[in-house]
Amino acid sequence: MFRGAKGSCRQEAIRKFALPGSSLLALLLGIAVYLLDRDWSSTLFLAPLVAHQPQVFGFFGSLGQVLPSFLHAYAFALLLILALGAYRYARHVGALGWFALAAGLEVLQADYFHALFAAPVPQHAASAVLGGLQIYVVNGRFDPLDLVAAGLGCVAAFAIASVLEERK
Repeated sequence: MFRGAKGSCRQEAIRKFALPGSSLLALLLGIAVYLLDRDWSSTLFLAPLVAHQPQVFGFFGSLGQVLPSFLHAYAFALLLILALGAYRYARHVGALGWFALAAGLEVLQADYFHALFAAPVPQHAASAVLGGLQIYVVNGRFDPLDLVAAGLGCVAAFAIASVLEERK
């Protein structure tokens, strides 16, 4: 009986500290790629700050092209899974939900949407979020490898969260 309690405490500690910690590390590494290697005009939340961008370093090389898609999908899917609780549906909803959002943002960067978003946003509808989204779509480029990387990140989050599933 003591063994079961110890295993349960270990699972709870992993759920409370290791999984959120790995999400935070993945987010920080992904942010570093954007800050150091990417043109801010093609980055959703940095686009409004593009005038203040320092020199791009290219620290991550070619890996920097898809690494943020993997890392952010992993981190946000895992955080969503953790927020939904220790339920079987949470892993599915968290992983699939985040992949749907990541895929939608990637698809918006396809050439078809550039023309739709190139028109100026009406003043009454303008906001920092809409302006940033417009800059992101117009300056971004669709990359199927980003879809694959986001999918793999969500699968990794699902798999890591599944390790903690209590066997009933």
